[in-house]
Amino acid sequence: MRRPTKYCKNIECEEPITDYKSSKKLYCSESCRNRNGYLRRLEENKEFIENDKGQKQNYTVLNRYAEAGIYSEDLSKLKKFGFNPKYLKIGKLYSIDDRKCYIFSLKDIEFELDEIKKLIIIHNSKHHKNGRD
Repeated sequence: MRRPTKYCKNIECEEPITDYKSSKKLYCSESCRNRNGYLRRLEENKEFIENDKGQKQNYTVLNRYAEAGIYSEDLSKLKKFGFNPKYLKIGKLYSIDDRKCYIFSLKDIEFELDEIKKLIIIHNSKHHKNGRD
């Protein structure tokens, strides 16, 4: 008796599987099974991956400014280079020069986002050390 033709569950392949020992076989090869798992995990973790990429981009932009010796810059200029405040983690509340502000951290860079003046002020980085109160 001839077995029915099954098709590979990998959406990129979908080749017919004609020779199989078990009816449980879902993929034409191990590489197809692995690729399907990778694509599924990519879709499941899409939000986390996007957030991670956003944080890396923010760090790159701020690090370039710190390397150039620019420790205070208008938020709109940073946005043009790819900085996105959407990907900031929750800041910590500090008192600097008798005013309360939130300090954000990205790896070795600590900075303040001044919502009123629309400014980012870098307080600490490997290129610039400026203590907080």
